[in-house]
Amino acid sequence: MTRTLSEPEHVASALAAATRVPFPGGRSPCRLEAGHGRIDVLLEDGDREALAACGAAVLNMQLALRATGHAATVDLLPDRTRPELAAVVWIRATCTPSSQERALARAIPVLQEHRGPLPDGLVPLGVRMALVRAAAREEGELVLLEPPAEVGLLEHRLTEAGWLSGGAKGCGGLVAVLNSYTDTTRGQLQAGRALQRVLLTSNVQGARAVLLLRAETVQKARPELRGVLGGQATPQAVLEFGFEAPAPPRQRARRRS
Repeated sequence: MTRTLSEPEHVASALAAATRVPFPGGRSPCRLEAGHGRIDVLLEDGDREALAACGAAVLNMQLALRATGHAATVDLLPDRTRPELAAVVWIRATCTPSSQERALARAIPVLQEHRGPLPDGLVPLGVRMALVRAAAREEGELVLLEPPAEVGLLEHRLTEAGWLSGGAKGCGGLVAVLNSYTDTTRGQLQAGRALQRVLLTSNVQGARAVLLLRAETVQKARPELRGVLGGQATPQAVLEFGFEAPAPPRQRARRRS
């Protein structure tokens, strides 16, 4: 990441938000170059995991800028002569962030994949709809696998094909598949944005999320996924959500007369 000592605070905040996207091996999949009124995002690697991570980093920067009162727009793959230029984040006029944008930005530094068993509480309808809307906001489609038979069929096919490890068997939470509308380079960047917005929204809504299959594995497991979702689907990630049911209110002990 290229930085200078003269960077305004809101730019430094955006660059820091981009580094919050986890990536295998701890290396960054993209290089960031801050210029006058813009941040260039340059690909260091072009595989699916890198493209998804770059898309997530771009969304993080956009949210961080808006949270500090600076509108930001994004051009994905803006220059055909520079295929390594994944995106340009343009820093526009000042703006007033919404409460939702502030909440999503606050979730960036604390977002991490849930470890261990997921809470077994039912994910509320309002939370489910928020997750679906989050994906749609980024040109994605989050398909919630509701009937237990549908989840069981998907789990069986993925396990039989060797894509789902033994430790991941027995999905007891809400299983969902994130689809994109295209599988081009731009589509994979956009899918990374959609996945990140879904994960941030999950955090804000109090749900816990686990990525069962990431971009690289999902691409190989598409025959099994399409067998459940339909032949036209373009899966990019498989997730499971859990929700901690609120504790019942304590009953006050009655006073004896």
